[in-house]
Amino acid sequence: MRFNKTPIYIYQDIGVGIRDYLKLWRENHVFFYPSTWLVCGGFVLLRGSITQLVGITWLDIDLIPIFLVYLTAKDQNVKALCLAFFMGLLTDIFSACPLGLFALTYSAILVGINSCRQFLDFTNIKTSVLLVAVFLVAKWCLVLVAVSILPLGQSFPSMRVMPVFVSALITGLITPLIFYLLNLVRGREDRDYA
Repeated sequence: MRFNKTPIYIYQDIGVGIRDYLKLWRENHVFFYPSTWLVCGGFVLLRGSITQLVGITWLDIDLIPIFLVYLTAKDQNVKALCLAFFMGLLTDIFSACPLGLFALTYSAILVGINSCRQFLDFTNIKTSVLLVAVFLVAKWCLVLVAVSILPLGQSFPSMRVMPVFVSALITGLITPLIFYLLNLVRGREDRDYA
């Protein structure tokens, strides 16, 4: 049996194979979802340090709803719900609130947003910005209701209405930029977000 290919052609075949594997990984988003989890987890861990470093402790910029609305818009509902629950649980662990408060809040709001899918166009960037802002306002409304019902007043800081709306507005305004970056990382830039 004779081997017909010269070493140059063998290396080209190996190069094509590696390119095919990288293309397959990019199409299946093998790196996108773990990197999403790492970015969200890093944000939860560094959130308090970032607000102290900036010096604006009343401002609550939350990137987790942006990632959750993005995944929901891309029809990744189960992945978005898992991310919501575990990032909420991580927030509960690293904050002075009872375990499960933010996990339940993030998950419940995401289920509510997902149930509105038949009425809203999730591929529209204006709808996504509105959903992120509504997510943040609903998060703090549910947390304040839980704080008023449960005896948690001593361990939880009081929230005022105006900082919540300002935080929701600022987070909503940075949503298109983060969606654009997520589209670039994901490998496909949708024309709907342009």
